[in-house]
Amino acid sequence: MTAIPLPKSKRILIVGAGGFGREVLQWARDAWPAQAGLIAGFLSADADRLHNSGCNLPILADPTVYIPQPGDGLVLAIGIIEIRRRVAESLASRGGEFLTLIHPTAIVAPTAMVGAGSIVCPYSILSDSASIGRCVLLNYHASLGHDASAGDHAVLSPYASLGGHAHIAEDVFMGLHASVGPGKRVGARSKISANSCALCDVPADSIIFGVPGRMGRKVTLHNS
Repeated sequence: MTAIPLPKSKRILIVGAGGFGREVLQWARDAWPAQAGLIAGFLSADADRLHNSGCNLPILADPTVYIPQPGDGLVLAIGIIEIRRRVAESLASRGGEFLTLIHPTAIVAPTAMVGAGSIVCPYSILSDSASIGRCVLLNYHASLGHDASAGDHAVLSPYASLGGHAHIAEDVFMGLHASVGPGKRVGARSKISANSCALCDVPADSIIFGVPGRMGRKVTLHNS
């Protein structure tokens, strides 16, 4: 079983209150049962986001204006690639510190590396010498083969996978069941559509769809 790092925070706040944020709430409770009582609520720009959700924790503030307090530990629970980095960097510029969350059912090799603020979801796998950067989302059943890597703020949707020695750069989004072939590289901000497979190197700002993957129009929306 993966060793779960325990937060030293006085209070834990989940950044994002959508469906994924509610999932992360449960996974945080699974990962840190002794600290579950420190989870105080959510940061969301939509004060009504949890209406009729059944969640008993409040939305405490808008993350775009919130000033993190000493002892706050933040968990980045935003899955939308265009928003993740912007919100994370805005909070970090005001002193926010992001916690690394690894679910107890995940498999993380002793030689693997997990960057600060990343979330490694249930049943995901980081194999031998694999690595993910800062604030990466490795959703459930996603996997990185041996020596594979994912850059900062990348998102791997459920069942997405990287073959051995494959690499995706920062802000790459991989859809459901998307994959990158062994040794192949995907440039920054590219998107790999659901059920698609990149079997050749992909330049930055591209969209890949199909099997084998074909290159679509260039992505013009950059994170800023």
